[in-house]
Amino acid sequence: MNFAALFSGGKDSTFAISELVRQGHNLTCLIVMQPANDESMLFHYPCTKILRKITKVFDVPVVQLQCSSPDKDSEYEQLQRAIAIASSSYPITAISNGCISSKFQYDIIHKICREINLTVLSPIWQIESDFYFNQLLDQGFEIIITRVAASGLDKSWLGKTIDRSNYLKLKKLSEKFGFNLTFEGGEAETLVLNSPIYKKKVVVKQSTVEWDGLRGIFEIAEVDLIEK
Repeated sequence: MNFAALFSGGKDSTFAISELVRQGHNLTCLIVMQPANDESMLFHYPCTKILRKITKVFDVPVVQLQCSSPDKDSEYEQLQRAIAIASSSYPITAISNGCISSKFQYDIIHKICREINLTVLSPIWQIESDFYFNQLLDQGFEIIITRVAASGLDKSWLGKTIDRSNYLKLKKLSEKFGFNLTFEGGEAETLVLNSPIYKKKVVVKQSTVEWDGLRGIFEIAEVDLIEK
Protein backbone atom coordinates (compact mmCIF):
# COMPACT_ATOMS: atom_id res chain seq x y z
CA MET A 1 0.00 0.00 0.00
CA ASN A 2 1.34 3.44 -0.95
CA PHE A 3 1.07 5.80 2.01
CA ALA A 4 1.75 9.39 3.02
CA ALA A 5 3.15 9.78 6.51
CA LEU A 6 2.25 12.48 8.99
CA PHE A 7 5.79 13.29 10.11
CA SER A 8 6.93 15.50 12.98
CA GLY A 9 10.50 14.25 13.37
CA GLY A 10 9.56 12.69 16.71
CA LYS A 11 9.83 9.09 17.81
CA ASP A 12 6.18 8.14 17.26
CA SER A 13 5.69 9.26 13.67
CA THR A 14 9.15 7.95 12.74
CA PHE A 15 8.66 4.55 14.33
CA ALA A 16 5.24 4.26 12.68
CA ILE A 17 6.86 4.79 9.27
CA SER A 18 9.56 2.25 10.08
CA GLU A 19 7.00 -0.37 11.11
CA LEU A 20 4.91 0.13 7.99
CA VAL A 21 7.92 -0.11 5.68
CA ARG A 22 8.97 -3.28 7.52
CA GLN A 23 5.49 -4.67 6.86
CA GLY A 24 5.92 -4.07 3.14
CA HIS A 25 4.09 -0.77 2.64
CA ASN A 26 5.62 1.93 0.44
CA LEU A 27 6.39 5.40 1.83
CA THR A 28 5.36 7.73 -1.01
CA CYS A 29 5.52 11.17 0.61
CA LEU A 30 5.67 13.00 3.94
CA ILE A 31 3.20 15.50 5.37
CA VAL A 32 4.77 18.07 7.70
CA MET A 33 2.70 20.56 9.67
CA GLN A 34 4.38 23.66 11.13
CA PRO A 35 2.35 25.17 14.00
CA ALA A 36 2.63 28.79 15.03
CA ASN A 37 3.65 28.03 18.62
CA ASP A 38 3.80 25.34 21.29
CA GLU A 39 0.12 25.81 22.18
CA SER A 40 -0.84 23.58 19.27
CA MET A 41 -3.34 20.85 20.16
CA LEU A 42 -2.67 18.72 17.09
CA PHE A 43 0.92 19.23 16.04
CA HIS A 44 4.48 18.83 17.26
CA TYR A 45 6.14 22.25 17.71
CA PRO A 46 9.89 22.12 18.57
CA CYS A 47 12.39 21.99 15.68
CA THR A 48 9.80 22.46 12.94
CA LYS A 49 11.96 25.17 11.38
CA ILE A 50 14.67 22.65 10.49
CA LEU A 51 12.29 19.77 9.80
CA ARG A 52 12.29 20.32 6.04
CA LYS A 53 16.02 19.54 5.98
CA ILE A 54 15.56 16.50 8.19
CA THR A 55 12.94 15.07 5.83
CA LYS A 56 15.72 14.57 3.28
CA VAL A 57 16.79 11.46 5.21
CA PHE A 58 13.81 9.69 3.58
CA ASP A 59 14.40 10.88 0.00
CA VAL A 60 10.66 11.26 -0.76
CA PRO A 61 8.53 14.32 -1.64
CA VAL A 62 7.21 16.53 1.17
CA VAL A 63 3.94 18.39 1.60
CA GLN A 64 4.50 21.10 4.21
CA LEU A 65 1.96 23.61 5.50
CA GLN A 66 2.13 26.29 8.18
CA CYS A 67 -0.59 26.80 10.79
CA SER A 68 -0.86 30.44 11.78
CA SER A 69 -3.27 29.80 14.66
CA PRO A 70 -3.34 27.16 17.44
CA ASP A 71 -7.14 27.20 17.25
CA LYS A 72 -8.47 23.64 16.92
CA ASP A 73 -10.69 24.42 13.93
CA SER A 74 -7.88 26.20 12.09
CA GLU A 75 -5.49 23.32 12.66
CA TYR A 76 -8.12 20.83 11.53
CA GLU A 77 -8.65 22.76 8.29
CA GLN A 78 -4.92 22.95 7.59
CA LEU A 79 -4.42 19.24 8.24
CA GLN A 80 -7.39 18.49 6.00
CA ARG A 81 -5.85 20.66 3.29
CA ALA A 82 -2.43 19.01 3.60
CA ILE A 83 -3.85 15.50 3.34
CA ALA A 84 -5.96 16.53 0.35
CA ILE A 85 -2.87 17.96 -1.39
CA ALA A 86 -0.93 14.75 -0.76
CA SER A 87 -3.84 12.65 -2.02
CA SER A 88 -4.23 14.64 -5.23
CA SER A 89 -0.48 14.97 -5.90
CA TYR A 90 0.78 11.44 -5.24
CA PRO A 91 -0.55 7.89 -5.80
CA ILE A 92 -1.40 7.18 -2.17
CA THR A 93 -4.21 5.11 -0.68
CA ALA A 94 -3.39 5.56 3.01
CA ILE A 95 -2.16 7.99 5.69
CA SER A 96 0.10 6.90 8.54
CA ASN A 97 0.26 8.45 11.99
CA GLY A 98 2.08 7.94 15.28
CA CYS A 99 -0.95 8.08 17.57
CA ILE A 100 -0.61 5.89 20.65
CA SER A 101 -3.37 6.89 23.06
CA SER A 102 -4.69 10.29 21.98
CA LYS A 103 -8.24 9.58 20.81
CA PHE A 104 -8.59 13.29 20.02
CA GLN A 105 -5.88 13.14 17.34
CA TYR A 106 -6.83 9.63 16.23
CA ASP A 107 -10.47 10.58 15.62
CA ILE A 108 -9.56 13.74 13.69
CA ILE A 109 -7.26 11.86 11.32
CA HIS A 110 -9.90 9.18 10.75
CA LYS A 111 -12.59 11.77 10.06
CA ILE A 112 -10.47 13.58 7.46
CA CYS A 113 -9.43 10.35 5.75
CA ARG A 114 -12.99 9.04 5.58
CA GLU A 115 -14.01 12.17 3.68
CA ILE A 116 -11.51 11.49 0.88
CA ASN A 117 -11.60 7.70 1.00
CA LEU A 118 -8.12 7.07 2.41
CA THR A 119 -7.15 4.24 4.74
CA VAL A 120 -5.66 5.18 8.11
CA LEU A 121 -2.56 3.25 9.21
CA SER A 122 -1.90 3.46 12.97
CA PRO A 123 0.74 0.79 13.69
CA ILE A 124 1.48 1.88 17.25
CA TRP A 125 -2.05 2.65 18.45
CA GLN A 126 -2.43 1.39 22.05
CA ILE A 127 1.12 0.01 22.11
CA GLU A 128 2.43 -0.88 25.58
CA SER A 129 5.11 1.58 26.71
CA ASP A 130 7.78 -0.87 27.89
CA PHE A 131 7.47 -2.94 24.73
CA TYR A 132 7.55 0.23 22.64
CA PHE A 133 10.70 1.70 24.17
CA ASN A 134 12.46 -1.66 23.99
CA GLN A 135 11.64 -1.81 20.29
CA LEU A 136 12.97 1.71 19.76
CA LEU A 137 16.22 0.99 21.57
CA ASP A 138 16.70 -2.49 20.13
CA GLN A 139 16.30 -1.16 16.61
CA GLY A 140 18.85 1.61 17.12
CA PHE A 141 16.65 4.69 17.23
CA GLU A 142 18.67 7.68 18.45
CA ILE A 143 16.17 9.97 20.17
CA ILE A 144 16.68 13.29 21.95
CA ILE A 145 14.20 15.22 24.08
CA THR A 146 13.35 18.61 22.58
CA ARG A 147 10.62 19.82 24.94
CA VAL A 148 9.49 19.14 28.51
CA ALA A 149 6.27 20.34 30.14
CA ALA A 150 5.48 18.07 33.07
CA SER A 151 6.22 17.85 36.77
CA GLY A 152 9.29 15.66 37.25
CA LEU A 153 10.89 16.66 33.96
CA ASP A 154 13.33 19.50 34.54
CA LYS A 155 15.78 21.48 32.42
CA SER A 156 18.40 18.72 32.55
CA TRP A 157 16.31 16.57 30.19
CA LEU A 158 16.41 19.07 27.33
CA GLY A 159 18.66 17.80 24.56
CA LYS A 160 19.26 14.51 26.37
CA THR A 161 19.44 11.26 24.42
CA ILE A 162 17.09 8.51 25.57
CA ASP A 163 19.12 5.38 26.24
CA ARG A 164 18.29 2.38 28.41
CA SER A 165 19.49 4.05 31.60
CA ASN A 166 17.56 7.25 30.90
CA TYR A 167 14.47 5.28 30.00
CA LEU A 168 14.48 3.60 33.42
CA LYS A 169 14.78 7.04 35.04
CA LEU A 170 11.88 8.32 32.94
CA LYS A 171 9.80 5.33 33.91
CA LYS A 172 10.37 5.94 37.62
CA LEU A 173 9.56 9.64 37.21
CA SER A 174 6.35 8.85 35.32
CA GLU A 175 5.28 6.52 38.14
CA LYS A 176 6.09 9.15 40.76
CA PHE A 177 4.61 12.21 39.04
CA GLY A 178 1.90 10.55 36.98
CA PHE A 179 2.80 11.72 33.48
CA ASN A 180 2.35 9.65 30.32
CA LEU A 181 5.57 7.76 29.67
CA THR A 182 5.12 7.88 25.90
CA PHE A 183 4.66 11.70 26.16
CA GLU A 184 1.52 11.69 24.05
CA GLY A 185 -0.20 14.01 26.50
CA GLY A 186 2.34 16.74 25.70
CA GLU A 187 4.58 15.96 28.69
CA ALA A 188 7.60 16.02 26.39
CA GLU A 189 8.51 15.94 22.71
CA THR A 190 11.35 14.26 20.87
CA LEU A 191 13.45 14.31 17.72
CA VAL A 192 14.89 11.21 16.04
CA LEU A 193 18.49 11.75 14.94
CA ASN A 194 18.95 8.27 13.51
CA SER A 195 16.82 5.22 12.74
CA PRO A 196 16.97 2.09 10.59
CA ILE A 197 15.04 3.77 7.79
CA TYR A 198 17.06 6.99 7.70
CA LYS A 199 19.35 7.17 4.68
CA LYS A 200 21.55 9.66 6.56
CA LYS A 201 22.13 10.55 10.21
CA VAL A 202 21.08 13.90 11.66
CA VAL A 203 23.72 15.80 13.64
CA VAL A 204 22.83 18.86 15.72
CA LYS A 205 25.16 21.74 14.87
CA GLN A 206 23.57 24.70 16.67
CA SER A 207 21.00 24.81 19.46
CA THR A 208 19.74 26.84 22.40
CA VAL A 209 17.84 25.96 25.57
CA GLU A 210 14.78 27.96 26.63
CA TRP A 211 13.55 27.36 30.18
CA ASP A 212 10.91 29.31 32.11
CA GLY A 213 11.15 27.39 35.38
CA LEU A 214 8.32 25.00 34.57
CA ARG A 215 8.81 23.96 30.97
CA GLY A 216 11.36 24.37 28.25
CA ILE A 217 12.45 23.75 24.69
CA PHE A 218 15.70 22.50 23.19
CA GLU A 219 15.52 24.64 20.06
CA ILE A 220 17.67 23.40 17.20
CA ALA A 221 18.78 26.09 14.76
CA GLU A 222 21.01 24.04 12.47
CA VAL A 223 21.63 20.41 11.61
CA ASP A 224 23.87 18.49 9.23
CA LEU A 225 23.02 15.25 7.46
CA ILE A 226 25.95 12.85 7.36
CA GLU A 227 26.55 9.47 5.77
CA LYS A 228 25.86 6.48 8.00
